[in-house]
Amino acid sequence: MKTDVLVLGATKQELEGVLTKLGEPIVFAGCEVVGLTLGVGKVQSALAALQAIQTHAPSSVVLLGYAGAIDASLAIGEGILATQVVQYDLDLRAFGLQRGQTFDEHSKVVASKVDLFAPALSGFKPVVLGTADRFLLRSYREQNPYLSEELGLQASDMEGFAVARACRMLALPFSILKVVSDDALGRRPKDFKRFVRQADESLRMGLAQLLELPREKSPTSL
Repeated sequence: MKTDVLVLGATKQELEGVLTKLGEPIVFAGCEVVGLTLGVGKVQSALAALQAIQTHAPSSVVLLGYAGAIDASLAIGEGILATQVVQYDLDLRAFGLQRGQTFDEHSKVVASKVDLFAPALSGFKPVVLGTADRFLLRSYREQNPYLSEELGLQASDMEGFAVARACRMLALPFSILKVVSDDALGRRPKDFKRFVRQADESLRMGLAQLLELPREKSPTSL
């Protein structure tokens, strides 16, 4: 089975209000799209993404969902577009590596950062996204200033880097669109159901913009 775009999200809640169906092809913004959930965390999302890519053979991949703010200027409900995703919780500095770097099966250094397909989209602010196997609490941000000072992170999630690595390995264009669910002070939406409705609308708009790009600029033709 081959599809145009594989749209992924950690949980059903992050996708079901954006796409009309999950798990089967639909037409969205003139493209054949399949939406699937991954689960939470780097290992789980990497494995699920690889399986989904092998099954649906997409021309490009998009990850949608929610993210926590590190940059104090990001507000709850704001749309963000990752230009780069960084693995920030892996620490092999004792072996002479930088934060987030590791070794591959050939003992070569794997970069801690992946550049993404991130064209300008109305309603979405470009950011550097960090990924780790932790829900990023305000206390951790305050105790670890390297997140912004050293790595330049502006927001965080738990799946982005893992899916980016899977896509990089298979030479697939990959984009990440998120909506801020908690701000840098740790505040969360007072009315979560209302937040979800607004996030769905924002992500649907962003995804449509991304998929409606002219063919020569489309992520499916890189």
